[in-house]
Amino acid sequence: MRLYVQPVRDVFQTNAYFYINEKNNHGCLIDPGAQADLLLRIIKQHGWQIDAILLTHGHFDHTGAVDQLTKALKIPYYIHQRGPEYLQDDDLNLARRNHRRIVIEQHPRLLKDGDQLNLKEADINFAAIYTPGHSFDSITYYDKENAVAFVGDVLYNDGPGIWQFPGGNKAELMKTINEKLCPLPTEVQCFVGHTMPMQISQVRAVMKEINED
Repeated sequence: MRLYVQPVRDVFQTNAYFYINEKNNHGCLIDPGAQADLLLRIIKQHGWQIDAILLTHGHFDHTGAVDQLTKALKIPYYIHQRGPEYLQDDDLNLARRNHRRIVIEQHPRLLKDGDQLNLKEADINFAAIYTPGHSFDSITYYDKENAVAFVGDVLYNDGPGIWQFPGGNKAELMKTINEKLCPLPTEVQCFVGHTMPMQISQVRAVMKEINED
């Protein structure tokens, strides 16, 4: 598997991720928050077949390009089962306060904690881990075989993500990181929404300091 990080920007810069099986060029796209035309150009240039879009949560800066991409590529997109609450509410998904309106006409495929998402053509298997705290629909996509986890905004700036937006909860975020992420194998790399990746060993060290304070 090969991971490509593509920053995209509207109001905020967000990390979009292409996760590609280089044997057959099939793969998925995680959190395409903006610049659909740029992402489509990249897909065409590489000859990739994107089989699905995966959303870690429903904030507008992670979902802004989904409508155009799903229509152009004729593919499904996935989100946690509480994700539609964000997708359908411009206040909750933060679009309105940033003078945006994000509309996704295609209905998502919904995931819950413990689901297995198998992208057969790409030969990618994700475990869906419910990881609330930044938002109440946050989900982590964990590829055990390749020691990769896409965590969205649960982590930020080498530590916990923020919780101050509607639907966020500090206590729940700390519980999520301590109980859902820290137990993952040490070598797992967590790929985040806006900053650099963190290895689980780093996450554990940060949380140890926070828990001891």
